[in-house]
Amino acid sequence: MTTLTLIIALRGLLELVLWLMIGRNVLVLLAGRYGADNPVVRMFDFLLRPVRACAVRLMPGLPSCKQDTLTFVMVLLVWLGLGAAKLLVAAA
Repeated sequence: MTTLTLIIALRGLLELVLWLMIGRNVLVLLAGRYGADNPVVRMFDFLLRPVRACAVRLMPGLPSCKQDTLTFVMVLLVWLGLGAAKLLVAAA
């Protein structure tokens, strides 16, 4: 497996996580107070459980809303960094 392939695969996985986080938050906004009972929101929560568990270990003691925001920002920054790395590896 080449370096470029690994970067592309990781970047795709992170992009999926970002879209899952965006979709979950939009759905919660649309569902309002019934968001916790929505089966689709629960599916998003199940899919995002590993990401949230990692965030809890990295940032203990923060409220969950701040953890979600900081997790989104960190994943976005890593995704952008992998994009820059992809350009550098492809140019070399």
